[in-house]
Amino acid sequence: MADLGVAVIGCGSTAERRHLPVWTKLAGTRLVAVVSRDAARAQAAAQRYGAARPLTDWHDLLADPEVQVADICVPHPQHAEVAIAMARAGKHVLCEKPLAPQLSAARAMAAAARAAGTLLFPFHNMRLLGASSAAIRLVRAGRIGRPLLLRAVMCHGGPDATDPRRHWFLEAGSGGGAVLDLGPHLFDLVRALQPTPARRLRAVLLQPPDHAVERDGVVDVEFADGSLAALTLSWSQGAGRETSLVVHGTAGTLRVCLLQAPDPSPGQRAASLVLGEGWGMQVAVSYPEPEPDGEPCTALVRALAGEPPAVSADDGVEAIRWVDACYRSHATRGAWIDL
Repeated sequence: MADLGVAVIGCGSTAERRHLPVWTKLAGTRLVAVVSRDAARAQAAAQRYGAARPLTDWHDLLADPEVQVADICVPHPQHAEVAIAMARAGKHVLCEKPLAPQLSAARAMAAAARAAGTLLFPFHNMRLLGASSAAIRLVRAGRIGRPLLLRAVMCHGGPDATDPRRHWFLEAGSGGGAVLDLGPHLFDLVRALQPTPARRLRAVLLQPPDHAVERDGVVDVEFADGSLAALTLSWSQGAGRETSLVVHGTAGTLRVCLLQAPDPSPGQRAASLVLGEGWGMQVAVSYPEPEPDGEPCTALVRALAGEPPAVSADDGVEAIRWVDACYRSHATRGAWIDL
């Protein structure tokens, strides 16, 4: 079987960190092209990662028989246009989160892939991390009983703190701020850890006077069985970053620490999984080993080989449905919005 031909569309910091290095090493794939509106950046990326063709226009890929997979890393307002065109051209799509700023656009992307018989794979990499996978397995196995309350946090200093080239994140045309940027990760993880469907949510967002988008948000979610989730999303954590979840159940508690920096104490790392089974003075605490980390590029290749997709297009759409509900709730001063 011939290697899958891959084109990476967008050569910014996200592609450089999470996408291009993986494709250069992933067995069964070949990096055919890289695309950037900046010809010099496309040329530099092609040389660095061994792509055959540096391009400045993604339309040139549509009729290219060597490209079977389009990896979309452009700013998220452009995701839908590129993904829909690629699906109609018969290309499979790996798309950085969020699928799109608007729910209608995300749904159109999923519909285009279904109509074309191609795969749309959202880049929800947090769900594929080893600690996440192990936590999902433990909860679904009933180790903490029925989930009652989930507390989740995803915070860092914002895109402007890590790469000034990503100033577009802060512009009104981006479609949103911290909720659109961080929410898809956290919403997807919460949905994976709480199999009961969400019934409604409410959100309050903070937008500084000199900003076009929100930097912080607090989101409450109520599920069909009455259980709750309380979520914090922030671009205001100046010291380090954190992504963590705690799931309280009828028979125990599970803490998942995916990222915490600075470390809790010098030289010590937070345990990525802490499982407490039982109640009160009878709690038995253990530290389950994370499963091996997964990676979206690899998961997409496996899905194309016949494995069930680790993350589906519907998962990506559902995350944007929550994002959309957050913005509608905030517009109505934090009213509950049915999901």
